Amino acid sequence: MYNINESNQNNRWVYSTKSDKSKFRAIMYILSLSVLLEFFIFEFAPEYIYRFLFYLTDIIQPEFVYNLPIDEINYIFYSIASIILSVIASSVTVIFLLIFLRRFTSEPEVTVIDKITYKFKLPENTLFLLIIGICIIQFSSNLSVFFNYFLEYCFGIIQTIPDDLFFPETVSGIILYFISIVVMPALIEEFMFRYIMLNALKKYGHTFAIVATSILFGFLHARTSAFFYATAIGFFLAYVAIKTKSIWFSVILHALVNFTAFIFQFVASLPITDYEYSVIYLLFLSVISFISLIYSLVLITKKKNLKLGAPENYTHIENKKKLIFFFNAAAIIFFILVIAKSAGYYGFEKISDNIMSINGMKIWKN
Repeated sequence: MYNINESNQNNRWVYSTKSDKSKFRAIMYILSLSVLLEFFIFEFAPEYIYRFLFYLTDIIQPEFVYNLPIDEINYIFYSIASIILSVIASSVTVIFLLIFLRRFTSEPEVTVIDKITYKFKLPENTLFLLIIGICIIQFSSNLSVFFNYFLEYCFGIIQTIPDDLFFPETVSGIILYFISIVVMPALIEEFMFRYIMLNALKKYGHTFAIVATSILFGFLHARTSAFFYATAIGFFLAYVAIKTKSIWFSVILHALVNFTAFIFQFVASLPITDYEYSVIYLLFLSVISFISLIYSLVLITKKKNLKLGAPENYTHIENKKKLIFFFNAAAIIFFILVIAKSAGYYGFEKISDNIMSINGMKIWKN
């Protein structure tokens, strides 16, 4: 077990050269292009995947599928399409990253010990940290509720995404849905963000690497509601990944967070009232909040060293340069496209019905 409070004692300071700045600029462009590429795949590939699946089922003609309720068929197709889309998007993006980052991230063997790896390491008190992670994402997700309330109260703008409380009823539907929202995102997104991207940026400063990868991670979820909790949990996942030099805690926490959403979607599909659902959620939130608070106080009273320090192969880049290179052309295009897509989920209250009918089809396709 790795001690999360262990500090890095062998840091060195290196002032940047023109070559360092060029490498950093190239890395930021590559990372920005990679998330832009994945955004386009998720935006345009679903239609072709759905067509392929319907064409395939017309050939096979599985009678047992067509005997199911229409909602169950939709969920099965949606889950299969999500799995295929995740594999395609991640494969293309990861290949792109590995090919173009290789030239700029190769390091001497002595610095390999500072790299985030696949070696199975978990921090001390893993259970408490997992609970804190769930608590962070629950509270940060509620920020979107306040954000939406602010828009509605001040400007009459409401979110027009319909709530879908249906939950698969068949074993095959539940398994496919579980794989698509719990297993696949945890493995794929952690490999891309907390392994490839974080390793590429951490030598320019742990804080910058955490902030940059978390913002890209949040924006890639392409919804205002998802941005708050995805960015917040991205900070925590990246922090622990750097502390443990392993992505396994991040994978486990990511899967656990998605599993929590999976369970609450199941609870919401049960024949219970909104009041009963709210009571269950508040009890859950109270328990994880209490445990998180107690553990945080324990860390403070014991004066644990939670600082990250600097990486062993630290390369100094001025903060102004980091900011300029982070907001490169590819990143700005990516941010604008995501914001435009998120804005499409909102509309003024008096025309919300028309917008909902349009976005209802769009969100289901995506």
